Amino acid sequence: MKKILLGALISTASFAANQAELNVNNHDLEGQVRLDMKQMGFSSLEGSYVGARILNGDESNSDRINNTDPMMEVSYMVQRQVEEVSGLAIALGIKGEYTKFDGEKYAAIPLGIEADMKLPFVDFMPFYVGGALYYAPSVLSFKDADDYFETRIHFDVVPIQNGRIEIGYRMIDTDVKNRDVTYNDAWYLGMRLDF
Repeated sequence: MKKILLGALISTASFAANQAELNVNNHDLEGQVRLDMKQMGFSSLEGSYVGARILNGDESNSDRINNTDPMMEVSYMVQRQVEEVSGLAIALGIKGEYTKFDGEKYAAIPLGIEADMKLPFVDFMPFYVGGALYYAPSVLSFKDADDYFETRIHFDVVPIQNGRIEIGYRMIDTDVKNRDVTYNDAWYLGMRLDF
């Protein structure tokens, strides 16, 4: 059975598109999975991903929060390679966010853009730089939420095929109706596997 599973993983490596990611620092733990819709049998949805994320943020990396619950997310994203710029991929996405902090319930549906670019100067061990920007105004914010703003940057190295080591920074601003709140503002170290 182990040989069959290992053989299946090796044979699908050349078609890698699904992603599993784990990011940590001294206080926070973030896990994310994105599934390629084409690999799931939806051949007309090439470049489309559905995903889920959980961020167990700590109050020490938050602003004005004393008691926080994990942030849960579901997402849908469409990604395409930019033909004019070698190695650059751009994605548009929509997410659903939910958490609770200090007794307030927070929900938002932010829209955003993501970018990932392979740097051209090293071939034997590829390097990538990327980022994301998501925003939900008041009209897309629910419960006690007023708005949502997330920005993220990361630098990745690929030491093995379909595996990335990542250093990144994220800031998630979760304002509520009566105060400005930053849910998480932190650097992290991560690992991503494509399968």
